[in-house]
Amino acid sequence: MGTTFSKIYQQHKLYIDNSILSVRLLILLCAFLMVFAVSCSSEDSGATVPDTTMDPDPIPDPDPDPDPVTQNDIPQVDDGVLDFMQKYEVPGAALAVSVNEKMVYSKGFGLSNIDNNTVANADDLFRIASISKTFTAAAIMKLIDEDSLSVTDKVFGLDGVLGDDFGSATLTEDEMEITIDHLLTHESGGWGSTTGDPIDMQPQLGDDEFIEYILNNHDLTNAPGKGYDYSNTGYWLLARIVESIAGQPFETYLINMLSATGISTIKTTSFRMEDREPNEVEYYGTDQDSQFLYTIASRRDGDGGVVMSAPDLLRFLNAIDGLPNRQDVISQEARELMTQASSYQALWGRGIGIWEQQSLFYTTGSLPGTRTWCMIADNGRSAVILFNYRRTDIQQFDLDFQSLLLNIVKDNSISWQNDLDQF
Repeated sequence: MGTTFSKIYQQHKLYIDNSILSVRLLILLCAFLMVFAVSCSSEDSGATVPDTTMDPDPIPDPDPDPDPVTQNDIPQVDDGVLDFMQKYEVPGAALAVSVNEKMVYSKGFGLSNIDNNTVANADDLFRIASISKTFTAAAIMKLIDEDSLSVTDKVFGLDGVLGDDFGSATLTEDEMEITIDHLLTHESGGWGSTTGDPIDMQPQLGDDEFIEYILNNHDLTNAPGKGYDYSNTGYWLLARIVESIAGQPFETYLINMLSATGISTIKTTSFRMEDREPNEVEYYGTDQDSQFLYTIASRRDGDGGVVMSAPDLLRFLNAIDGLPNRQDVISQEARELMTQASSYQALWGRGIGIWEQQSLFYTTGSLPGTRTWCMIADNGRSAVILFNYRRTDIQQFDLDFQSLLLNIVKDNSISWQNDLDQF
């Protein structure tokens, strides 16, 4: 019994061993056939089997891709901005600087919202106040470039761009002599800061009703073209002229005009809390300004209603500066006309300021909760600073602000990263 069981066991074991060997041989055969098939397939398709062996002495790439350039802080610039903000208790700011039409620096400072402790970013949106006038002037120049308009065109009257039908108003001879150029140069003969600017009056009136109100209640103080008087109402009228000629809302025309520049944040505001964008700063004011932060007349688009980021405002400056690296939105002839001083004010052209002694062009803006400056210098540098606060109770505030930006565009000791372009 024992011997028989042993024989059976031996025979069974031999059988199993032979079976296992057969299976192993079969697996090896299948594996060999698969490798052979893949090899043949690779040869047939022209594919190359990668060499996975390591090169013990690799040769360096003679032309490697450069490491991406990133913005470095510039303490000389940052300290100047922060010192100013601390001195005048400015909550938040945004700065953008270009050199030869490359954005080499952009940065937010302080807080965009004090209550939420929200840090200000370079791309936050700000009201730019009267810098809006430069956009309005550029829009007029664009229509002139397209032969849709002339600076000598009359504003009012049967042949005027805006016509003569304004309800009960009767146009005077002087009012019918106002040209587009008179509005651009603040030489309309009235409606200005020294004679009484009606821009914020009767805020409930629509466009035609407001013009009727002006003509009925605010006579010109002198003939057009005989003196300078800075007029917000004049630039509001220019925005109406853009709408009349272009057949579209003023904001839409600006967006279309600037679409090729990369500007994406521009809008016009109604100056109401509910019209603030999600990434728009909160506005702050002194005791005198606080009541007006969100009650400014909503009509004020062409003279002070543009909202955008500092980098996008810099893009706009680079689109009217005449330099060759980025496409301009107006012709060289139009730019020369914009930057030509008016007859009665050497510091003002058409929608832009002229600082001949410093060889630069500039525009500033000031409204409750807003103070802004921008400069285009002849050395290829342009810069923008936007604040969500202003001080009208201290005269030195504006002088120091001017010096702050002038230093940024003129100080040759500042080491800008000229190989960086953040546009």
